[in-house]
Amino acid sequence: MNAGIRMVAFDLDGTVLDDEKRLPEANRQALAACVERGILIVPCTGRLSAGIPPEILDIGVHYAITINGGAIEDLRESRLLDRQLLDKETALAIVKLAQRQPGVMCDAYADGRGISEPRYYDHLERFHISSATAKMLRQTRERIPSVLEYISRPGTEINKINMYFADMAERERMKETLKQFSGILVTSSIVNNLEINSADASKGAALRRLAAILDINLREIAAFGDGGNDYSMIETAGIGIAMKNGEEGLKAVADYVTESNNDAGVAAAIRKFILSY
Repeated sequence: MNAGIRMVAFDLDGTVLDDEKRLPEANRQALAACVERGILIVPCTGRLSAGIPPEILDIGVHYAITINGGAIEDLRESRLLDRQLLDKETALAIVKLAQRQPGVMCDAYADGRGISEPRYYDHLERFHISSATAKMLRQTRERIPSVLEYISRPGTEINKINMYFADMAERERMKETLKQFSGILVTSSIVNNLEINSADASKGAALRRLAAILDINLREIAAFGDGGNDYSMIETAGIGIAMKNGEEGLKAVADYVTESNNDAGVAAAIRKFILSY
């Protein structure tokens, strides 16, 4: 680990944000100090860019990796640099599969929009979703009559399918069932969800693409994460940092484990490995 960091990539939920989806002041200050040194700060999230909190954007974000690596965006120029879409027939089959299961909530990102049906949107509590996460989901989804009908339309671009589970056994069965589909990548950001992207969409792959665009060596990147969709990013970056509250497997592959998201662990590691040089 060294001081030659030119980019700090970070997950949002469970990483730079606390459990109430707030940005700790220490994290804000540490990221702002990186920007002052000319270091790029890059949100790497399963969310759409519209779901990145303004208090993070205001620090000085130029680029973002969104939809689990399904998109790379230049936010200052409102320009899409890269995107990886789900095959439509595959996505339709997966949504139909999920909607046959009463204990599964299924929504989608399509055409750069978060879409959800009233039977899910209005009853998030049934799927053991925390109040903070429920608030975020409702802020980033549009209520529409039918997700299946929407993504069936000619020309619709399907970015990602999201599932939440009331029963963890059902989640494990769904993970096994999804293995029958080719061309997809299944990850998770919290313990009771699954996120389905194109096989070419991962945070790690997107980090490689963005680094190539900006002519940044991967050794010059520090990355922070906590969940299953962060593995590829943590393994790709020169310094991969897992949160104390993160998955045990992720901590095992990380170069360093910092404090929890509720204790501003991102700031602690930035001070230790970047700002101290």
